Amino acid sequence: MTVSLETTQIIRSKAAAEWPDDFEMQRDVIEEQTEAAEKMFHYQQNLDTTNEIVDTCLRKSLSEWPNDFSMQVHVFEGQIDAASNFFEYENPKVNQEVLEGIKTKAFSEWPDDYEMMLHVLIEQVAAWEELYG
Repeated sequence: MTVSLETTQIIRSKAAAEWPDDFEMQRDVIEEQTEAAEKMFHYQQNLDTTNEIVDTCLRKSLSEWPNDFSMQVHVFEGQIDAASNFFEYENPKVNQEVLEGIKTKAFSEWPDDYEMMLHVLIEQVAAWEELYG
């Protein structure tokens, strides 16, 4: 798979601007960014974007890093992983009602950021365990 001409131009321009006198770094950045752009294109074409979690993670990665494809991949994969961990999280030491309350609050405070939801969940559970566990 190859990236579009427009994407190639974005990548090359960014590499030249970041490393104007370092052609080795330009080459490395172009290679890394091209691979990441191909990966993001693959995700967009092959994942179920009607899935709210996938759609949210894609939109977040694309909007936060419009011209940095490596960061898009990093954010997207981190968000997908965090979403999975967040929704699958269980802790037998914590009352189920308390755990659901923590999840609900984290979800409402960070509606488009699964990494922050997971962070809040873990921190709140740890605090609850210190207080009541």
